[in-house]
Amino acid sequence: MPHFSRLAFASLCMFVANTSSAGSVSVLFVGNSLTQVNDLPTVFKSFAAASGLHVEVDVYSVTPGGAFLGDHWKRGQALALLRAQHPNFLILQGQSVEPLLAPQNFAYYARLFKTEADQLQSKTILFSTWARPDGDAYYKDATSGGSSLEMQTRLNSSYSTLAQNIGATLAPIGLAWQRVHEVAPQIQLLDGTQHPSPAGTYLAAAILFRTLFNSSAVGSAYYSILPPTTAHTLQRIADSIPADETR
Repeated sequence: MPHFSRLAFASLCMFVANTSSAGSVSVLFVGNSLTQVNDLPTVFKSFAAASGLHVEVDVYSVTPGGAFLGDHWKRGQALALLRAQHPNFLILQGQSVEPLLAPQNFAYYARLFKTEADQLQSKTILFSTWARPDGDAYYKDATSGGSSLEMQTRLNSSYSTLAQNIGATLAPIGLAWQRVHEVAPQIQLLDGTQHPSPAGTYLAAAILFRTLFNSSAVGSAYYSILPPTTAHTLQRIADSIPADETR
């Protein structure tokens, strides 16, 4: 086993021993259809189990369509599940335009969730999302920047700044999305709407794996429904994205 992999595996074993008597890691996903479509929590679970770390993950999720973080906080289901399960990780995914259309509320409710997670010793991860497809009606709104490229730049900045401000860890999925467009444009990450294709969900799972476990995404034997060559490309791209400095 390469030296890096030995260190990563040893770190994970210590993490599991210290945080989960059942020998598994627990993750709560709080988001909406961007997480629910293609069942990202299950894809992530399968990706982790088939990785070189062979980590077992218990996943929980609250992902009603169109939900903003404020909706989650006010409805109470996500908060109740967080308090009941005490997950090792809380993943927060904002509504697709929320960081740009309602930045103050986005930051306010993310901080509330982060404060609650801190009290439970759960680590908060911000799931940086992707731009809407070209031609989407949202690009008529000034907050979008007018194009998918500018929207992605603004989303990346919003999530990164918020992670630094509240002390959360950034999962730079938006940056990975851009990298795929640059180096592997033949891979379709959207399903024709703002929702991810199976490849888009797989890329998100690979970035989350690398972010949560501080380990290479390359080598997982789980490919979802993708051709192995596509899965391998997405794994390598996930590894090429700079790690979060707020870790």
